[in-house]
Amino acid sequence: MRFTDPSALLSHLLDRHEDGRAGARAYPDNAAFSSVVEADRFRKKLEEASRAGAVELRMDKGRRAGEVKFVRIADAANLYRFVERIPSGERSASALDELFRRAELSTPFAEQGREAAGAWSRNRKWAGIAPGDIGSLAKALILAQAIHAQQHSGLDYRTFSRRTVSDSKALERLEASVVRALRGAVPDIPEGATPREALGALGLEKVSPPLLLSGPITFGAHQPDASFLGFPADAIDTVDFSRMPEYVLVVENYTSFVRHVTEADPDRRGLVLYGGGYPSAGIQKAFGLIARRLPDEVPFYHWSDIDPDGIWIFLTVERAFGRGLIPHLMTVELAEKHGNPPVQVASRVARADGSILFELIAYLSQPGAKHLEQEELDPMIPRL
Repeated sequence: MRFTDPSALLSHLLDRHEDGRAGARAYPDNAAFSSVVEADRFRKKLEEASRAGAVELRMDKGRRAGEVKFVRIADAANLYRFVERIPSGERSASALDELFRRAELSTPFAEQGREAAGAWSRNRKWAGIAPGDIGSLAKALILAQAIHAQQHSGLDYRTFSRRTVSDSKALERLEASVVRALRGAVPDIPEGATPREALGALGLEKVSPPLLLSGPITFGAHQPDASFLGFPADAIDTVDFSRMPEYVLVVENYTSFVRHVTEADPDRRGLVLYGGGYPSAGIQKAFGLIARRLPDEVPFYHWSDIDPDGIWIFLTVERAFGRGLIPHLMTVELAEKHGNPPVQVASRVARADGSILFELIAYLSQPGAKHLEQEELDPMIPRL
């Protein structure tokens, strides 16, 4: 980065200083000045800063003699005074005091506030919140604390946000920051979930997604002639069965769900449910109600991607059903045969001692493990 504005160059040096970069340099863009007058004005401002003991100027030689080659800090305190800027460490300390005046925070969320102040002291954002933005930080931490205290139960995004921080759109703006704060207090938030998925799994949804399902289902005396149906998750009690399903299968991916019900099981032998990635709290509750209505003889299966997120989702669905779940098309052999190394560093694999997924979890925890998206496989009915 090169500069034609002396104030921007000096501010850049302080930014690098606050970022912990000792001996940082800043370079003029000597070829970009529009006139000799502009170049002289630039050099005079830097010479003034040098006389104040703030910076050191290294001059060029040869045919460029007289031009400033680069600038570095001589004394940071003098440079702060020269540009009339308060050091970020002082600003962050003041911000932290202001935060605690605005919000009563319990220990884990007060600690998140201190972490934010630490990032601000290095002139860095914290969870997307810019240094000094106390209003956003306070709202994010208050919202996270309220969710941890279960004050969001039964509320949508905007109602919860309005009641908690008197700003109906705050949660939508600060989703990532709220989830970042919650991770320190709620250890089972899956790493790979988007902020909206994470909040949905905790029971807070912007709009409740419908439950999609296929199988031998009826509404009263009516048996719909459709591959699958969708309706509010809390209306699961209105669904009945024309006969007992041979199996229950939850499918993570929408394309794989549609292919399964249209290609693999057009006769609707099983009850097939669309999980929608990380299932929302409403969907999880519906899964629990379904499990209690079916006898133990009906096997329950789950089909996810073979990757760390798929493991998290499987375990979440298993907890929602409250009964043992069998992995479908989720094996080490399939990953080795059809999978590929992940394109980016994989998230941490969930631990589940004693789980039926123990072998797959151990495989995914190893360097070089392949990941497999379920769309790569053709659907098939579980081996009953």
